[in-house]
Amino acid sequence: MGLDQDRAARERAYSPSRWARDVEASLARQAELGARLRERHPPRRLSYGAGPREGLNLFLPEGQGPWPLMVFLHGGYWQELDAAATDFMAVPWLGRGWAFASLDYPLAPGASLETMVTACRQGMAALRREANALGLDGRLHLGGHSAGAQLALMSCLGEGRLSGIESLWLISGIYDLRPLVGTYIDAPLGLDHERAERLSPLCQDLRGLPPLCLVHGELDPPAFRAQGEALYERARAAGVAVELCPLPDCDHFDILERLDALPR
Repeated sequence: MGLDQDRAARERAYSPSRWARDVEASLARQAELGARLRERHPPRRLSYGAGPREGLNLFLPEGQGPWPLMVFLHGGYWQELDAAATDFMAVPWLGRGWAFASLDYPLAPGASLETMVTACRQGMAALRREANALGLDGRLHLGGHSAGAQLALMSCLGEGRLSGIESLWLISGIYDLRPLVGTYIDAPLGLDHERAERLSPLCQDLRGLPPLCLVHGELDPPAFRAQGEALYERARAAGVAVELCPLPDCDHFDILERLDALPR
């Protein structure tokens, strides 16, 4: 296979929109659900840094706390979307008496992936510091979708890793960035093979991670499913408590609307 053919094959393999049923319809539907939620249940907008994307939308249940908290990182290949894209996901968590936060982080090309990981750690640290004042009980769970799953997991690995996270809830994630180098996906990221390896959870020591729930859809790109399965095996070998949860008849985007059956 020539270089151009190899790049084209990797671009197809790692382009979720080419495998999904109707990306635009899913994103529009989820945005509308989020807008309706914000209308009837306005979140608190909190900043954890000075930048415009260093903030979060915090949804608190009705009544008295303290409450456990799920923090969720949106996808968008580190270059698109924002916290509002996952606000709609707060509904089932609020119904179970949990608080839910959609976390913003800086995007490429204005920020590197290393900066994004640092921002996610800063956001979690701010929530931990302010837990009592916000009515939280100190139990922090972290999740993410697609690129957000990579950021959530990398936030708990290596030097400066987050500690005290109760669980990681990772949806249709990408955990090995090396196949992206040189593709159109990489253009705003500027990765080389060394940085891609350093930023790939599948290339890291996984020992000491909190319990993992790894989720992917039947209609996710096969490359994404394979990476999730590889992470499952690597985590088990490292002694991490991990559950693999494939969901039938879901693609990379509409899967976020089909998570009610998963363990909380």
